[in-house]
Amino acid sequence: MFTSKTSLIIPTKNRSDQIIELISRLFFLKIQFNEIIIVDSSNIDHSKKIQIECDIKNIIYYHTKSSTSYQRNFGLTKIKQNDFVMFMDDDVIILDETFQKMDECINKYGYDLNIGGFGFNQTEDIKYSFFEILKNTNLIKYLNIYPSVPGKIAKSGWHSKILNLKEDVLADWVFTTICIYKRKDIENFKFDESFGEYSYLEDLDFSLNLMKQNKKIYISSEAKFLHPENIDRSGFRFGVVEIVNRYKIIKKHQLSKKLFLIGCLLRFFMSLIKSFSFNKKYFFRCIGNIYSLFHIINR
Repeated sequence: MFTSKTSLIIPTKNRSDQIIELISRLFFLKIQFNEIIIVDSSNIDHSKKIQIECDIKNIIYYHTKSSTSYQRNFGLTKIKQNDFVMFMDDDVIILDETFQKMDECINKYGYDLNIGGFGFNQTEDIKYSFFEILKNTNLIKYLNIYPSVPGKIAKSGWHSKILNLKEDVLADWVFTTICIYKRKDIENFKFDESFGEYSYLEDLDFSLNLMKQNKKIYISSEAKFLHPENIDRSGFRFGVVEIVNRYKIIKKHQLSKKLFLIGCLLRFFMSLIKSFSFNKKYFFRCIGNIYSLFHIINR
């Protein structure tokens, strides 16, 4: 299996139960990596539990400061010269055939020089909101604000989700929740540590480095996983971060500032509509959007 030529990097913080469960799941499925590197930023109680488990399972363990971008970069400095680098979050749920299906995919497309990485298919029961419907209207497609095809990045800097795929996709980006890169294609890349501790959109920014080299990411629809513990994306702080970090991407990768601002306004109004359902967190997210946009426009 491809994992025998892969370095797996897992950043974690204060989730000892989840990561121990994930490690146990990998061993139960007899998934053998060339090396597994845990980069932990937990407090003492959690870190002790994780380190004990790593010692038992012969897993490489490091403790660093808290920042997923920094932790992933740190892990990249410690890997062996393997063919692949894999990133995985500590709360991912692996299905019985997840790695088998990905192995079939890499055996088929791994030698394609136009492909720099591989992604998995997150499956989730979702209800499509009015905002999701709005993003697929002809006007939005014409303006190239939101892409209609999964895994694409528009000129506006806004991207489409990779979720519940019915068929394989050649994508522009892949989430670091669980993904694989060819080591040689990313050996000069780093995650942007200015994106903050949570590092929102670090995966989008990282993937754009590959896109600049005209390389795609192959998403296998059959290599499925679950990720039920989604982070709450509301409140003032997230409202600021989602605008500021995406604007960094716009500037760094020379995308359209005008289309980005239109996308921001659409996002603002949808958060405002959600706040009418008496969800105060979405109201404060709106305020965060406006606050950050005001500073961007007045620079």
